[in-house]
Amino acid sequence: MLNDDVVTEGGSLRLAQERDLITVLEEVEISIDLAGAIAEATQVKAVAESLGRSDVAFWAEVTALDALARSKGSPDAMSRGKIILDWATLQGDARLASRCHALLAMMNLIAGYSGAGAEHATIAVTLLDGTEQPRLLAKMLTRQALGLLAAGLLEQGFDVSRRALALAEQLDDQELLSRLASNAFHSALDELMPDEARFWLQRLEGVIAASPDLEAELSDVLARGHLAAGRPVEALAVLERSGDIGPADAQPETRAGRMLLLAQAHHGLGNLPAAIDALDEADRITVHHALEEVASMVLEERASVAASSGNHQLAYELHRTFHQAARTRWIETRRSQVDHLFAEQNVIAALERAEQAEAAVAIDPLTKVRNRRWVEDSLPDVVRAWQTGGPWTGSLAILDLDHFKQVNDRFGHHAGDDVLVAVAGCLQECRGVRDVARIGGEEFLLVLQQHADQEQVARDVLSAVRALRWPHVDPELRLTASIGFAGCEQGPVAALLREADRHLYRAKRAGRNRAEGPW
Repeated sequence: MLNDDVVTEGGSLRLAQERDLITVLEEVEISIDLAGAIAEATQVKAVAESLGRSDVAFWAEVTALDALARSKGSPDAMSRGKIILDWATLQGDARLASRCHALLAMMNLIAGYSGAGAEHATIAVTLLDGTEQPRLLAKMLTRQALGLLAAGLLEQGFDVSRRALALAEQLDDQELLSRLASNAFHSALDELMPDEARFWLQRLEGVIAASPDLEAELSDVLARGHLAAGRPVEALAVLERSGDIGPADAQPETRAGRMLLLAQAHHGLGNLPAAIDALDEADRITVHHALEEVASMVLEERASVAASSGNHQLAYELHRTFHQAARTRWIETRRSQVDHLFAEQNVIAALERAEQAEAAVAIDPLTKVRNRRWVEDSLPDVVRAWQTGGPWTGSLAILDLDHFKQVNDRFGHHAGDDVLVAVAGCLQECRGVRDVARIGGEEFLLVLQQHADQEQVARDVLSAVRALRWPHVDPELRLTASIGFAGCEQGPVAALLREADRHLYRAKRAGRNRAEGPW
């Protein structure tokens, strides 16, 4: 998975390794092999923790929880997702917050809280910054569409469904197309929208024509269409060809829904014992995974089966229980803080909140300069612009504070934080420095202004750091720094960071309090 032979003392080499780690994780989170995704994400988490990258470790954990919840179910996913979201919000990490919101969206939708699911899914999509894999965007759009449609926001839901459809078609991702069209088709049927239902059914037929092996996975949609048209024989045939509960790695609500369809097909054919057996299995799945909405539909079907068997007293009691459960769920939904999203204006409010969080994505919470996220996402664009502008048009440097550990050891971490804040502010004021990013505990990346003279910037920065004073910590406290420069004449960002790191360690070995570069 990673190049374990890379041994690094400095931030730039570690950044290169971390980018490899992130590349692996980005592939894992779009994998359709859920069991494999859980295993790989767990491995990524362990490596990220060893590198001290809590953000990537949490991201990997959320990825594993998402896959686990979609396969075996995960009762802890909701609570754990909220804890990680709180951390991401505090850190201003929009990338991680987006994944947390996507996880919470799915967990709320599984539990039947469609309004909360819609809001979380909407925020998850809004927090994406355009650097994510197109398949991840399509996946999140599909989840957002499902939430909006389930919450009754039909116009927005079908609009988002079409956005996801266009992206899935560009990717030629038949599996994603099938899931997207299936969700939209079910919603159109529920809302008595025959034209919309036909549109999505045509998309499904196109999927089956392109990938016949997906027909079994679409059996619930086909069966429901047959049942709606009064064709229980055809519905039962579709379900039996594909298996009673679908693939073992199907989402729990999908498996429970298929058992409900099987019960309805048997009921339509008058085979009441078989219908009851199917309902019992559906109950088992809904109880294990807390699928309240599906459980309510199972209860309603039990009442109908009881009436068909002549047990009208039982049918009456089941109908009462069904309506009481439905009302309880409605009250809980109305009381839920986020389920006000049933009103369109609250979707807009969710978007505004997401945009506020997005604005903080690239800022280090302590020093208020750029952070690693900015280096990973934006620095490559800066370097590409320089490299297309002619020879030697830009440069960067890595600065490390000399013996900074002694500051923390002597004066405590609060004093160390004060020192870091002052250094960051000082670096931003230095002539020739365009951007400053904190890439390690006491390590900063300096992006120079175009055509700035490296040696002059080095002299100014070293002098500015030496001039800093902290009388409230210790009047005698002095700091120096070592700097390594790299010219952005050619090569990818990772290579430039390695060059800067090599020069930084030349400066360290030469006695510190100096700069080294390609001059």
